[in-house]
Amino acid sequence: MTINRKYLRDLEKCSFTFIPEDKKRIILERFSTEPEPYDWTEQDIVVQISNFLGCGEFEKSIKCRADVDPLPDEDIPF
Repeated sequence: MTINRKYLRDLEKCSFTFIPEDKKRIILERFSTEPEPYDWTEQDIVVQISNFLGCGEFEKSIKCRADVDPLPDEDIPF
């Protein structure tokens, strides 16, 4: 999923949030193309925008790939 100005306007309306033009430009640069070889989900985009507006940085996340072995269950601290 990618976004455009209409998506940002709709997001502002439904979340009652004002996004300044300079931040809109940065958000559009980030989410107007897909990060190869991954795809943005709507949840990724909304969470990243919220984080960016809150602290001025995009969340640095690690994408899980199918060819990488997950951690064994005993290593999960629950």
